[in-house]
Amino acid sequence: MGDGTAYGDARECIHAAKAHMREVRTLLSKPSTESAERSATLLREIEVQLGCAAAILKKSGTRPDLAMRSEVEDLQDQVAVLAQFFAQADQLLSNWLRVVRTRRAGYTEQGQAAPLVLVNKLTVEG
Repeated sequence: MGDGTAYGDARECIHAAKAHMREVRTLLSKPSTESAERSATLLREIEVQLGCAAAILKKSGTRPDLAMRSEVEDLQDQVAVLAQFFAQADQLLSNWLRVVRTRRAGYTEQGQAAPLVLVNKLTVEG
């Protein structure tokens, strides 16, 4: 189904995209490397399926009915929410990594030397 030619009409493309979106939501609720990779593959497939639906509708010259337009708008909303989620997650992780690197290097977030932490007791054996 990945090449877009397996679909007979736009409605099939949209239904397949909706099914893949349900699977993406399920995968994202169980974080793992495999889930992330599968979700990325499915999101690319959704993009292809929606493009296929648009091409079929354009070629046939027909306008989508109200139900089909509603399904497409729902998918667009879901994709927009996921895009916002991924952007915010990326920003959070980037900031967190910057803070961790800064502290490990011995500096504050403002770039000044971090205060020294004194150790109460030190035992040396030898």
